[in-house]
Amino acid sequence: MAPLSIWLSAAIIYALFWCWYVGFRRKITPQEAHAAMAMFDGHTQFTAKQKQAIQHFFETDDGKDFVMVNLLELKKPVRESRKKLAAYQKIFLGNLLRKAGHPVFIATAASGNIENVACDQADDWMAAGMIRYRSRRDLLEVLPDTIGSEHHDLKLESLEKTFAFPASPWMIMGGPRIVVALSLALLAALTHIVLT
Repeated sequence: MAPLSIWLSAAIIYALFWCWYVGFRRKITPQEAHAAMAMFDGHTQFTAKQKQAIQHFFETDDGKDFVMVNLLELKKPVRESRKKLAAYQKIFLGNLLRKAGHPVFIATAASGNIENVACDQADDWMAAGMIRYRSRRDLLEVLPDTIGSEHHDLKLESLEKTFAFPASPWMIMGGPRIVVALSLALLAALTHIVLT
């Protein structure tokens, strides 16, 4: 195989990965954002203020990826709650992965809160996580299959409380874009050495 073909193949593979991971999703229109709010009808876990925040998030779509920041406290017994949460995550994250969404950061609290600034009701949290979404449209498409589903009930049954908000812009040192690029470059270089 000619060196040019090796590196061209690697470039094509990375371009295909980029198209899937970054995507070319059109922005959510205000009309779509307004219509989407019907999925929350009858679900009492969302307050009017939270629904307004969700609608605003969709209406101000910038077409870019974002992360959902989550703080969690599990119900007791914690072992049973972890099993339920894991069952929920297996389904939800499995669906999200097909849309290039994935966990960015997951951690278990090592102690109680060590700082509360103007947050008198900020009790101790047990875990934190950040989930990357390729686009707000992906979230809009995932929610109808999640809200009110059996696996979403598993999440609600496992949590004593949770706190979540979307964050954008965001950044991470490294990440799949760089890891995949470096991996393909290494593979192409090794193939070049072996075959030429």
